[in-house]
Amino acid sequence: MKVALVEFLNAVVLYEALKKRIIPNDFEFTSAVPSRCAALLRNGEVDISNVSIVEYVNNPSYKILHDGCIASNKHVKSVVLFLKKPIEKVKSVKLDPNSKTSVALVRVLFRFHFQKTVDYVNTDNADCELVIGDKALKMLKNSHLPHLDLAFEWYKMTALPFVFAAWITPKKLPEEVVEKFIKAKELGKTMIDEICKQFDSLIDINECRLYITKNINYDLTEDKVESIKTFLNLACKAGAINTTRHLEFI
Repeated sequence: MKVALVEFLNAVVLYEALKKRIIPNDFEFTSAVPSRCAALLRNGEVDISNVSIVEYVNNPSYKILHDGCIASNKHVKSVVLFLKKPIEKVKSVKLDPNSKTSVALVRVLFRFHFQKTVDYVNTDNADCELVIGDKALKMLKNSHLPHLDLAFEWYKMTALPFVFAAWITPKKLPEEVVEKFIKAKELGKTMIDEICKQFDSLIDINECRLYITKNINYDLTEDKVESIKTFLNLACKAGAINTTRHLEFI
């Protein structure tokens, strides 16, 4: 069983108990940025990964584990649009290539929430920049630029939480394997202090504790399933993804 793990702080709760073999397993782990994890899954090099939710539409055999996700009920803190100009004057946006979901969310928000047409670029002279993950946490600490929390902008538009990633697999996994992932999430919630100590060079331990208990939510509840459906539909209309599909769970 080959498992690709997103190496950002916000994902560790999902898999720490598996990676440290607190839950017995013989899985083979690979850690990478979200875009790399998605590529490994798409190419058949791993069996399961906690990848960006938009990756789900790229393979008709993909299924989502029925619990365990990386989501935010309101403010996510680590998916941020840093502004060099007020949002109403923004004409160009620098995107972060490491997460397809965050890029799609930007496109959805500009189309349906900010109701603006902008250019998406890879240059540093853009009017604003999408920054995600641990880099966003660092910039929030060190940058004085005004910024928008994109999960909160989504919440203002839809009154729904936002789901950034979930466990996705093309395989029919045995029930006992699925249960290991569900159990790992629950155990991970009890390992917050231990996890935060690993990231003390990135973020203060108290801030870390707040971040992964308040900003991030790991339970794939009914309102989050509704949010995924809404997001994929809007992302398709915005041209951020080519198609959408019915959600299938395992």
